[in-house]
Parts: sequence; structure tokens; C-alpha cells
Amino acid sequence: MVLGCSKDNNSTVPAISIKSFTDHVVAGGAFNAVLNYTQSGGNFTGDTLLILRHRFNAKPVPPDNQTSSDSVNTLMPNTPNTDKAEFSVSLSYENIHIDNGENDTISFSFILFDAKGKHSDTATTGKIVLLQ
Repeated sequence: MVLGCSKDNNSTVPAISIKSFTDHVVAGGAFNAVLNYTQSGGNFTGDTLLILRHRFNAKPVPPDNQTSSDSVNTLMPNTPNTDKAEFSVSLSYENIHIDNGENDTISFSFILFDAKGKHSDTATTGKIVLLQ
């Protein structure tokens, strides 16, 4: 997973929203999302981003292809104090695709936890198609 951010310069709890995301991912490609962050007096250095994957396919995943987790936690990069920022998330096809012989339809939800344990609301993408 790759994270990058750019700064700009209103709440005591962190807030995130989705600015854009990739809705189709080809084999060998990557899912990319751009998220906006706000928090009054904020500093997301050391905050944790929780990413949850939801799969919509009706066909069950064969036992040999099941993954142990549909979530990932990652620490946010070191940044100067800022009330607003824009950051990107990139997840490779190999890390999000479940090989079950068909295209996957998924969505991702993002929750940001600050160092004090406060968390944002959940920001959820629309449906994303992972092409075989």
C-alpha cells in the first residue's frame, strides 16, 4: 500500500471524505483513491487509517482462495500540523482481488483514528469492478 499527501490548512474529531476513486481495476493495475482530511488543530502524524473491503459477488470464494482478512490498518505519514489535507491511497490488484474465476465487485470503507482514539465517520466508495 502506498500513501501520499499534500497540505492545505474544522472539528475536534477527524473527518474524511472521498474526493475520487478508481471504479474499474485491471489485472496488474491498482485501485487509487484520493481522500480529504479535516480536524481542528489537527496533525495526522501517527493516526491510523482502517480500510475495509466488502465483496458483493454472490458466487462463494473457493476455500483455497479465501483470504484471512478483509481489512488493513496503516499509519499515516509524518506531516506538519494542519487542519486540512488531501491524501491518496493505492492498493495493488494482487492485494485486493480474490481469484474465483470471475470479475470481483467490491467497495472500500475508510475510517481514520487519531492518536487520542477519536475516529472519523466511515467514508465508503461506490462499487468497484476488479476485472479478470
